[in-house]
Amino acid sequence: MERPAIIEEARPTRGSAWVPWLGAALGVLWFLWVGGVPTLDPTNLDWLGGGDHAQHVLGWLHFRNAPWGFPLGSTPGLLHPLSTTVGFTDSNPWVSLALKPFSRWLPRDFQFIGPWFALCFALQGWMGVKLMERLTRSPAQRLLGASLFVMAPVLLSRQGHDTLCAHWLILGLLWLHLRPREEARAAWRDVAWAFALTGLATGIHPYLMAMVFPLTLALLYTLVRREQLLSWRAGGAALAGLLGWVGGLLFLLGYVGHGRALATDSSFGHFSADLLTLVNPMGWSRLLPSLPTGPGQYEGFGFIGTGALLLAGVLLWKRADVWPRAREELKSRRPLGIAVLLLTLLAVSTVVTVAGWKVLSLRSVTQVLLPVLAPFRASGRFIWVLDYTLLTGLLALVVWRWRLQPRVATGLLLAAVVLQLLDTDDVWWRGRFHGVPWPRLRAPEWEHVDPFYRHVVLYPPFIKDWQEPCVANAFPENAYVRFGDLAYRKGMTTNSAYVARFDAPRLKAACEALRADIRGGRFAEDTLYVVDTKERDAFQRPEAGLTCGVLDGYTLCVAAKEGRFREALRSAPSP
Repeated sequence: MERPAIIEEARPTRGSAWVPWLGAALGVLWFLWVGGVPTLDPTNLDWLGGGDHAQHVLGWLHFRNAPWGFPLGSTPGLLHPLSTTVGFTDSNPWVSLALKPFSRWLPRDFQFIGPWFALCFALQGWMGVKLMERLTRSPAQRLLGASLFVMAPVLLSRQGHDTLCAHWLILGLLWLHLRPREEARAAWRDVAWAFALTGLATGIHPYLMAMVFPLTLALLYTLVRREQLLSWRAGGAALAGLLGWVGGLLFLLGYVGHGRALATDSSFGHFSADLLTLVNPMGWSRLLPSLPTGPGQYEGFGFIGTGALLLAGVLLWKRADVWPRAREELKSRRPLGIAVLLLTLLAVSTVVTVAGWKVLSLRSVTQVLLPVLAPFRASGRFIWVLDYTLLTGLLALVVWRWRLQPRVATGLLLAAVVLQLLDTDDVWWRGRFHGVPWPRLRAPEWEHVDPFYRHVVLYPPFIKDWQEPCVANAFPENAYVRFGDLAYRKGMTTNSAYVARFDAPRLKAACEALRADIRGGRFAEDTLYVVDTKERDAFQRPEAGLTCGVLDGYTLCVAAKEGRFREALRSAPSP
């Protein structure tokens, strides 16, 4: 089968095996340059105390204390008397599962988020070089192209959500689509790679799985229909294996089949991508102005970068030479294009906007699909696939257009890298990974908590972002982290957490049962009760027989009649 010259003439050369390692080094250097140095200390929690980072760390810490259970990643210490998993605390299941056997030798305060960031940037650089190998023989051009992948604004902007930084998985599938194959054995090799990347994505974050999975389907179709390297029967077997592989992993890791599926959510479409997202820096450019967006469209951030826009501008100037070849390339890779288009439509969502203005609503048409779409309500994230596909296309066209003038192509790539470097605010600020200090309870009385205490109960429970009346409280935003940390260090459970999915009816029933116990005066002696201000009266009734005091600004009550902590609490200020 004849291949477009853009890809065919760019075969890897001997002696270039070291270039991907240089790309990985570039990724790590970029991570360190924009402020990642302090995060590499695995005992340093004092940048992880806020937002999603705190949720992820707390999930990992409780999981390392938990016995092995099913589903994999089961974490009964959080959300007691129910349970959750490291998947639903976004604690990177594959990494958490890999580290758990070594928990007894790891420091008590141990985080892997910083090293994970460094790994993601390294693999971004590695995969950037592998992609560029399909486009150019020049090591310099490969490294310059990889630099644009490493410096992609959509990657750095996800520093607040570490598990979503594995963008190298997307690059890996694009690489497989560009990789030349001449025989069935090579096709099965790439199917195996696609299965591996899809499995990794499934165990890192479901959104990444939802991006990689359609690209894998497109690859299977390409191998069967367009390249004819696999028969329809072989392709069907591969498809069945893929569905079983992904479905099995989702079940084993507890994402499906365990009563925690997200109910229909009417907010789908709120966290979408604006039609101008590729050229809207949203504050991520020192040179270009930001355009308006909707309130939830930060999730659909897809700015391709000033360096990439420079390349696009040059190609538009030379469009007479370039675009016929681009159309030919798109036609030859139609399955990939369809997959990217579908993911882009999902990113734009059911409410289409331009510069934040709603121009079309499809909610009434797509209402029947809401149960399927609701688990991916932050659909704007799917714009990343289009972002990296377009960047790959721009690099391919620049290299091809000036293939007879390689110095010009190298100069353009260098100019794009330098522009992107100078336009990235983090190069000058270097504070992207500073974060929030870990909110640990500091009163000395906490060191006197007796071993017979097994549970920390916040009343009402603190379930972040859940608005049921049973959990309405005035606790500070980080209360679940403070007492989750205490429960971790003392080997206790806590009824409060920040989880992505939960069994809402069972959680509501547990909350109502706790309320009934409190109102009926049934208090457990193995429990520390953390009491919301408006609920104090129920705990200070004389007939309750509780010992209460204020520590670190929180009202604590215990039913135990003896113990060091009870005596310490008696000496603490009264509520």
